[in-house]
Amino acid sequence: MSTQHRHQPSHRNSRTMSRRDVLNAGLAAAALGAGTAIAGPALAAKTRPGQVAVPTPRIIPRPASAPFLAYTDTSYFRSPALGQPVDASRTAQFRAFMKSHPDQRSFAYPRINGTDTNRWGTTYAMGTSSDPLWKLTGSLNPFCTTLASTGFHAPEWLGSVLSGTSDSPFCVIDQASGFTVFGTKAHVVGPHTISVASAGITYHGSNGLHRSDPLCNDKRNFTSRGRISEAMVIRADLVKFGIANNTDLGHVLHMFLVETRSSDGFCHPMVGCESGQNGFGAEGERIAIDPSVDLTKRGLSPAGLVVARTLQNYGCYFGDNSGSSSALKAEQESPSHPVWNKQLGRDSLAGLRWDDFVVIGRQGT
Repeated sequence: MSTQHRHQPSHRNSRTMSRRDVLNAGLAAAALGAGTAIAGPALAAKTRPGQVAVPTPRIIPRPASAPFLAYTDTSYFRSPALGQPVDASRTAQFRAFMKSHPDQRSFAYPRINGTDTNRWGTTYAMGTSSDPLWKLTGSLNPFCTTLASTGFHAPEWLGSVLSGTSDSPFCVIDQASGFTVFGTKAHVVGPHTISVASAGITYHGSNGLHRSDPLCNDKRNFTSRGRISEAMVIRADLVKFGIANNTDLGHVLHMFLVETRSSDGFCHPMVGCESGQNGFGAEGERIAIDPSVDLTKRGLSPAGLVVARTLQNYGCYFGDNSGSSSALKAEQESPSHPVWNKQLGRDSLAGLRWDDFVVIGRQGT
């Protein structure tokens, strides 16, 4: 990543800015593509030319009773977008692009795959020591060979809920082994044996980053292009907890964008990008809903509101090209494995608009 000179805010006007002042100023600057930062006591993040800082709305502390989340508290996966600098110029470009792309015009909001009859979500399971050991076969990177030799814990029903699509991804959080497994183009080829086209493994005691990322603290971690496995699934247990506690999922999400731009390359947390794309954005670039947006007034369902809060508090990064309109992936359900029971659907975020989103300035590497 290129390094830009930091902008030092002026302190000539010492008047304390109210929360409303800060929100209105930040929103106006983002809308205008302003090249200066908004200064004020409520803004902790330093800013750069072409960026303004994101005001910080209230976040409900995460109770100890919340479902398990992998990786350290300081990991990118669990890092809030709140308080991070906004790139106003990129925000304006992103909003214009989303209005103009022919595959995006029909949907002014992110769709959610994997619900109802849609088969393009992510099969998900939590593994414990009482679950059987599954093993992978097929195309495995050397860093993933333990998944073929020793295997991983997952419920007996795992193989029966694989989607069978050309994508067919699955994510298993194996708490007993202390790592998360991800596979693509997965299908069962034998007892407790799954064939995959690619696989990933990331260790829970680490920050979850790919071994090639300079910020990675565990060189055993490997995923395709640095994708964060758990960011590619909206878990039903986290949604249920969010509804009950009026909070969010507690982590960043992975956006399958209508089309990224290969010439923009990639940035932290991604370590590679797909070629031949001419849309918008580097893989790894992060967006979030502007904190001035009152999500309670958007007509969202309780489950939709949990996901929307997540997009406001943590945001999402561009990690893949969708091949159609932009989408997030939910925990895959099927007639034999109902997950959502109509609580979350493909259009649960229809109350949002792409103009609600801002682009976070690139950080890390």
